[in-house]
Amino acid sequence: MRSRLWWVVCAAAVWSCASQGVEGPAAVAERGEGAPGGLEVSSAGEVFWRHWSDGKAELSGYALVQPRYGELRPGRAVMIYVTEPWSRSRGVKVDAYDRANPDHTIALKLNAVRKFQTGVYDYSVMTSVFSDPLDRFKPMKITFSMQEWCGSVYEEDRFDGGGASVSLRSYFEGETGEHQLAGDEGEEVVSEDALWIALRGLGAEGLERPGGEVTLLPAAMDRRFRHVAPSLVASRVTWSEAPSSVEVPAGRFEVHTARWTRGSGVTCGAQVEAAWPHRLIGWSCSDGEEAKLTGTTRMAYWGTHGEGDERLLKELGLAPSGYVP
Repeated sequence: MRSRLWWVVCAAAVWSCASQGVEGPAAVAERGEGAPGGLEVSSAGEVFWRHWSDGKAELSGYALVQPRYGELRPGRAVMIYVTEPWSRSRGVKVDAYDRANPDHTIALKLNAVRKFQTGVYDYSVMTSVFSDPLDRFKPMKITFSMQEWCGSVYEEDRFDGGGASVSLRSYFEGETGEHQLAGDEGEEVVSEDALWIALRGLGAEGLERPGGEVTLLPAAMDRRFRHVAPSLVASRVTWSEAPSSVEVPAGRFEVHTARWTRGSGVTCGAQVEAAWPHRLIGWSCSDGEEAKLTGTTRMAYWGTHGEGDERLLKELGLAPSGYVP
């Protein structure tokens, strides 16, 4: 295993939601390789920490088309990427980061939010991925929640030793339970929900385009819509050989397209920006699901909750929801 110099971000004071940003690189050793298989993604180096230690989050808005109940529903999606201090054993954000504590690390978190209407009622979906930049951006924990007028569902996935444990709580009879999943011959389980981090290849300035055969845990939302228990499927991640130019509401971008097949048999393609920081420009699937980037910015959004701050949504190409008293 090659030795590298990695940069870890630390905080000197107590952390709160208002102190999401991280500052101050410190050298640490690379962590172990873990289980075989998975996607070959570089761990974080100086280029990552230099970009992600500015005390801000990356926010991207999307015009969404979401299939549901046999129809295509217009909606909106937001991807929020931010670093924060993390406890590996407890799976929570820590209040006071201690770089001398081997249990503490800096996670790259993705909150992926979707909202769309189905007739008289609406859906609100959020998937949170907590990845380890020091270990090839592999997920440490994933949470999923979905609310609609029938009820709510919550799922928590933990990853250790290449396998995955899935804890599901559902208002549907017979769905609540615990599931232990392991790949054949100890192969690493790849979460489809974590692809939105892994495909960006944030450990390298040039787009790495990780691919190959993978043992896939299908996305939690896909499984919820189909009401199937968590299980692993064989899939393959492939990439376009040459970049292409695409135009979306946010502008024109040079992208590479990553493709894979979901557990349902639906094929999807994600358009990843060729240039650093390899933002997600959009995605589309064979069932009609589609998202196009409407705007993107870096912002300390947790401090923008005052009256009038709604105007900042324009930077994401989005408008306020417009709630009526």
